[in-house]
Amino acid sequence: MDKIIPSNSIPNKSEYWDLITSTLSSYEVKEISDDGKITRRVVNDDYFLVNDVWNISDIAKIPNFKDANTKRMAHNLYFECESPTVNMELKFVFFSQLFSDRWAFRSIFKGLNQSVKLLAEYLKEKHPNLTSLLDLDIEKEEKLWIFWLNSKGIKTSYTTTIRGEEINAKTLPAKSIRMIYNPLLRLTDTRNEWDKDRWDIRELNKKYDFGFNVSSTSYYIDFSEIENNNFRKALKEYIKGRLISGKNFVWGTATYYGLYIGTFLNSISKQNPKWNDLKKLERKHIEKYLEELNEHSKKNVNPKGYVNHILKVIRSFIKDIQTFEKFKDFAPEKVVYRLIYFEDLPTVPKKSEDDISYIPDYVLEQLFDNLNDLHPDVQPIVWISFKTGLRISDTLGLKQDSLGRINGKPNLTTDIEKTYVIGHKIPIDDHLADIIAVLIDRSKQYSNDDNNPERYLFVRYRGSRKGRPLSSNFCRAELNHLARKVNITDEAGNLFKFNNHMFRHTYGIKLLNGGADILTVQELLAHASPEMTMRYARLLEDTKRKEFEKVVKQGVFAFDVNGEIHQVSEKEDIPKDILDILWRDEKLNAFDNPYGTCRARVNGNCPLAAEPPCLTANDGKPCFDLAIGMTSFDVKKYELLIETTTMWIEASKEYGRDDMVEANERNLERYQNIYETIKTGNVIFGRFDRMKRKLEQAKKIGVAHE
Repeated sequence: MDKIIPSNSIPNKSEYWDLITSTLSSYEVKEISDDGKITRRVVNDDYFLVNDVWNISDIAKIPNFKDANTKRMAHNLYFECESPTVNMELKFVFFSQLFSDRWAFRSIFKGLNQSVKLLAEYLKEKHPNLTSLLDLDIEKEEKLWIFWLNSKGIKTSYTTTIRGEEINAKTLPAKSIRMIYNPLLRLTDTRNEWDKDRWDIRELNKKYDFGFNVSSTSYYIDFSEIENNNFRKALKEYIKGRLISGKNFVWGTATYYGLYIGTFLNSISKQNPKWNDLKKLERKHIEKYLEELNEHSKKNVNPKGYVNHILKVIRSFIKDIQTFEKFKDFAPEKVVYRLIYFEDLPTVPKKSEDDISYIPDYVLEQLFDNLNDLHPDVQPIVWISFKTGLRISDTLGLKQDSLGRINGKPNLTTDIEKTYVIGHKIPIDDHLADIIAVLIDRSKQYSNDDNNPERYLFVRYRGSRKGRPLSSNFCRAELNHLARKVNITDEAGNLFKFNNHMFRHTYGIKLLNGGADILTVQELLAHASPEMTMRYARLLEDTKRKEFEKVVKQGVFAFDVNGEIHQVSEKEDIPKDILDILWRDEKLNAFDNPYGTCRARVNGNCPLAAEPPCLTANDGKPCFDLAIGMTSFDVKKYELLIETTTMWIEASKEYGRDDMVEANERNLERYQNIYETIKTGNVIFGRFDRMKRKLEQAKKIGVAHE
């Protein structure tokens, strides 16, 4: 490239400046072949080091940016700070973000170019002698920067609507100082990741392969807010040890341990500013912390659960450091149970095992009716999650080799991160297989070793998440945006709120509802134990019970002593004991037959069950154990009985069989009376008063509900 002029001599060398100058003295060219393979080569060219004006036409010639559209962009990028060292830092940040694809070509030349000019003017006015941006107190400086921008008449905030929600946001100039400062701090901190005060799981994973949820945006644990250096060091050593041991301690657990314990340590440090360890920790210090914690918990939607969870983390931390030899000079001398009492943990109301967040059919119908209005990237994710029961995070982790066949039937193969199941196979239908095949084809078409080295199906091809899947937060946000947009509500008319795990629970419940056994459902969902699967079964049982009670309470009829139908109740409360007996007998003993549901197995099998004359078995009257209308199939049965009996009557008349006509007309009248009663959802029981007498007898001998 052509060089303009070196504006200033290179500053005195140090490790810090060596890193910056050596980085700017060359750049890496990436060339991608047609088969997606990437070739890298280093070009020794100090264009970015010596030039304080970067020309867009020059940079666009580099193969990395050959597809960049340079129309309507600034022609040059100017670095005009008075301080040559600050200029060097700015160029280092812009260079690194550009060549790593963290900042888009367009963002730099049609946005940040103006911000870097303003920053040069600001630093000249406010910090004329500044030699490094890292000397600034960024928290304080950001506020002064925004105040200065406002004084220049430059807009620093605006209101926008994202996914239907109105939010206040900073303008690009307002947030640019932080955008430059943070990567400079990160890029020039060459220490081992464990030594830093902000750990990045992406860096740790390169060496330790801890594994983390690739669809999550939680990359960091930040220890910098812990004021006491010794406390900070101890917590870092503790969490490092737990992560490396790998025993029931993953990155997600480490993130909230770091947050909760860090806040606790700051509270103790505030109470005892001269402490460098916790050896003298007393109950009084814990009580002071509890006051702060309980006050803070008021902001939480579940204060008791919040406090309970945090105290368990703190208790675990103290117990561990009292056990581990390396913390013997740091850990409290008093045992943990003399510091945090069992009574300190609030009693949290136990969540019902039946309280499972799933998507009712009423909501599913609305969702799929409006699926075309959902973000196109999220539509196939919904289909896959709904039809396979995969967690959204596992769905987002699907790769190009996920689709397979066994015995000619399609299946989906993936790893289940949460339960450590490798190569989990799920049978799928042809419709879903076709969707996934299209996704695989698209991924292969647009992927290469640079933008999608892991060959994910749902991937970001550029930006800060380049090469990683879409985030699960994005999927949830888009689903709830759709709910607001088209007004997806529950049956009570309330706006429905989606969470990503609902599709998995819905899949499990529908499998059981369709007749799958518990072990099959457990295997398909890759549950570590049957416990969660059993919760689905209990929920299904509860759902059936509620539907049963709804049907019974709608209207109960009975055959009287003459075999005629009369109403027992009309939308009135039926005794709970009666409902219990009805439900138990119907669930355990009912036997379907052409006339309804036979309940005779309560006391033994009906001898006429093979060919049940149930409507005339009781001296010409209906059987006491007959129930009609318990299922929608009974309505169809009587529609068919009426149709076939009518045909028999017509045939009998044609052949002059008056006796057969008379017999069938009696049956037809009986069928029609029953049909008119049950077609609106009512139920007819053989002898309802008999059931009441049985209940009273059972109560007298103390065996009710056995």
